[in-house]
Amino acid sequence: MIKRFVLRLVCFFLALCAVPAAYFCYVQSLPAMYRGSLMGSVLVKQETLRGTEGARILVVGGSSVPYAIECETVAEQTGMPCIALGATAYLGIEYYLSLLHGELHEGDIVVIAPEFTMLENVVSYSTTWMAVENAASLVRKLPLSYLPGMASSYYAYSQGKLTLYRTDGAPAQTPLEEYYGFGFGPWGDIVTPRESILEKGYDSNNTLAPDASSLSDDVVRAVNRFARYAESAGATVVLTWAPFDELAFTGTQEGLAELEARMEREMTPEYIGSLTDCLMPGELFYNSNNHLTSEGAALRTQMLLDDMESAGILG
Repeated sequence: MIKRFVLRLVCFFLALCAVPAAYFCYVQSLPAMYRGSLMGSVLVKQETLRGTEGARILVVGGSSVPYAIECETVAEQTGMPCIALGATAYLGIEYYLSLLHGELHEGDIVVIAPEFTMLENVVSYSTTWMAVENAASLVRKLPLSYLPGMASSYYAYSQGKLTLYRTDGAPAQTPLEEYYGFGFGPWGDIVTPRESILEKGYDSNNTLAPDASSLSDDVVRAVNRFARYAESAGATVVLTWAPFDELAFTGTQEGLAELEARMEREMTPEYIGSLTDCLMPGELFYNSNNHLTSEGAALRTQMLLDDMESAGILG
């Protein structure tokens, strides 16, 4: 009697699991629908990372990275290939560092330039699904801490994917064609010429007032853990700032200084440059408070090169 009950219970739970499993398999069998976006660039950037030999300069952060760093300029001045690995801040800093685990070469320089939301450890798991989509190589890099959030957000992501598929059909272009069509260059930076299109000079829906409390303990642990791995691989890791529109800044210089002091105190990598430099003029921002115009990217790139030179990490 008890055995029959247990058998029925097991069959019941298997039947419950069969429906979501079938739904998952169906959605995953469809073409990737987000490749022609910032999120979809992660796969191409991973392939670029794996296909570039020797020591490299790897800039890690959110969407500000491809809009702020001119990779060709960095390569010309340092003699090292530069890859802009940022896509969107909502993947979280831990995922970006996980993507680099097992991929570092001796002599690599990893520049971590997190946006303020990344320091707070704000992660959108549905956005992360858009980035990893059907790519097993990206799914395998997901940190264990992401798994509950990825599971709970799958339905929302899948509904968006299904809607796109029903509306637009399968993408006509290859992932690489979509990548270049978005405006990316071969090294992961945005190479399309751009001027500011912000009517007020900033996005008024994204004002921030960061201070020392903005730094998450989880981010501190993730960065320090990665720094230990990088050291064992013969790579150098430094921290620096991501640009932010000064018109959208509602905090204080003292708050920024306290945040930088806490980062220097609690995080292993050296901080290069000054966090207060992140506040750049509104006319240098393209379409958000983090995305620089072509002029702004040229300025930020030179500032980064100068900071790296001053820190003595360019050999």
